[in-house]
Amino acid sequence: MKLILGCLVLALLHSSLAQDSWTKDERDSLLVAERLDTLRAAYGTNKRFISAVEVPALAALSYFPELQTTRIEFRLANINTTLNARPTIGSLLFRSRGNRTYIIRLNEKQADSIIRFQDVPFAGKVGVLGHEFGHLVDYSERSFFGILGRLLAYTSKKKKAAFEKEIDLLTIQRGLGKELYTWSFYVLYQSNAQADYKAFKRQIYLTPEEILE
Repeated sequence: MKLILGCLVLALLHSSLAQDSWTKDERDSLLVAERLDTLRAAYGTNKRFISAVEVPALAALSYFPELQTTRIEFRLANINTTLNARPTIGSLLFRSRGNRTYIIRLNEKQADSIIRFQDVPFAGKVGVLGHEFGHLVDYSERSFFGILGRLLAYTSKKKKAAFEKEIDLLTIQRGLGKELYTWSFYVLYQSNAQADYKAFKRQIYLTPEEILE
């Protein structure tokens, strides 16, 4: 009975949030697109976008003013996740923190078990990009050895989960809670990802239920 009630509460809460963002997905995308020139002028400096990502990326960047002039490049890649972010080796070794270049790679695989960025609702795109920008903020505050420590943390599932949930919380604190919720809900309840991948996501990242809390 408790499980059934819990599921009903989650469904009602999701419906409430969806009325604010997800069901207006196309309209939200158009509203951002209408401000595209303004967003480009404010946040497009030193950015190399690909067409599929520019509008949601600029929307997410507006919540991270410290990344306004940070060098960020978006690339398509065959990776086993939707997207990931990292500093380039050259800029990590030979540039100061403020002059690093970061790469955000987007999956372009067609496999059924991989969530493709282009299939994600617009609000979810903004949410997951906000998460990746949270990583960049974290990296920008760390030395070479600090970033190395972060990368080494990925060898431990417990440490990786603590790190990723910390970045999720940062994303929420910046004002992208609804967008992160949309992303998480899509991954776990609406995507065609395999059950083991969804179980991994539940372990490592905040779930929709935790985001609502």
